[in-house]
Amino acid sequence: MTDVNFAELLAAAERDPHGTDFVQLRHAYVADSTYQPASHLSQAKLQGMTNNVQDVDELALRCQKLLESNPMDLEIRLMLDFAYSELEQHDLAARQHTFVSKMLDAIWNHGDGKSFETAWHVVSVAEEYTLLSIMGYQMQRQDLMEQAGRWYDVLTCTSRKNANTGPVTFYFDITDPFSYLNRTFG
Repeated sequence: MTDVNFAELLAAAERDPHGTDFVQLRHAYVADSTYQPASHLSQAKLQGMTNNVQDVDELALRCQKLLESNPMDLEIRLMLDFAYSELEQHDLAARQHTFVSKMLDAIWNHGDGKSFETAWHVVSVAEEYTLLSIMGYQMQRQDLMEQAGRWYDVLTCTSRKNANTGPVTFYFDITDPFSYLNRTFG
């Protein structure tokens, strides 16, 4: 694989998310010096950081500022999509919506998340919780497992919509963020 410039790919994705290979973008992100998986935000943490905004304009500005240091964060982009929609800035909202959809497709198209072999590859642990939220699940148990030299979070979840269904297990390949944290914190 030839070296690709994350900043250039990101700028292209910002301009035209439809024309971007998000699998390549995500790989370039992990290889880039700006990659910091622990800085990705959970929905609750982002809400805490934006609770004191006075209006939707300020919410959009706060999210734009957060994206400067964390451009691949799904939760920030979801919040920015909402803010632009509320401000009736439909082109900007559509671009954020497409960016998020393409990032999700890059994750979901890799596998079905039902085994080690078909685990979803994430660039941060926060992405796991975003995916669970979108799918309507909440985690009940999390197990860290190593399989064939790769690291996985195996999450046992329950449906938030139908409490009568049994638990479901999802597999997430967290090798990239796990390796980053091991290199950083040893």
